[in-house]
Amino acid sequence: MGQYYMAVLGNEFGTDCKVFNRSVDGEYMFAKLLEHSWWENSFVNSFSERLYNKLGRVAWVGDYAGEPDDFNFPNCSASYIPCYREVWGDNVKMLGSTSTVFTLDGKFLINYDTKEYVDLNEYRAKSIDKHGWCIHPLPLLTAVGNGRGGGDFHEGNIGFENVGIWAWHLLTISDAPEKDFTKLNLIFIEKRA
Repeated sequence: MGQYYMAVLGNEFGTDCKVFNRSVDGEYMFAKLLEHSWWENSFVNSFSERLYNKLGRVAWVGDYAGEPDDFNFPNCSASYIPCYREVWGDNVKMLGSTSTVFTLDGKFLINYDTKEYVDLNEYRAKSIDKHGWCIHPLPLLTAVGNGRGGGDFHEGNIGFENVGIWAWHLLTISDAPEKDFTKLNLIFIEKRA
């Protein structure tokens, strides 16, 4: 069975959590991780714009993420961490997004908890697969519950060990990296026929 994902954005402390339903301008985006986690996907771009020059905590939470340790995020400084039912509960208010022309070109994805960053131009150059596709790093770096359903980024794919390592960390997207932060050499490539 396929696992569906919701994107969650919280403030610097982990509170004021907003859950996004992947719709853009009222149009539904596919819910499996590798159905929407692509460079220039309209939902992921719109979500990324919310982090541009703003701090936020991000988690891409799968509906199979119900194990006790799923919401135990290492190296996370949040004072509050949402639980599964706050993302996938019956009474969760979900938000849609609007289309944007925002791109990741020339930008950096920065993690203030681990003091790391990803040079997004460099990432894209190294992560384009043989079909010309590039996975957007934000959903995979912040994925919770990956590997439990169809459409996930499974073991054997390049970069699998980095899936979820930045879940619920304090992130931003900026035009320049932070001084004295370490560059994370990151590649995500799905091995397909």
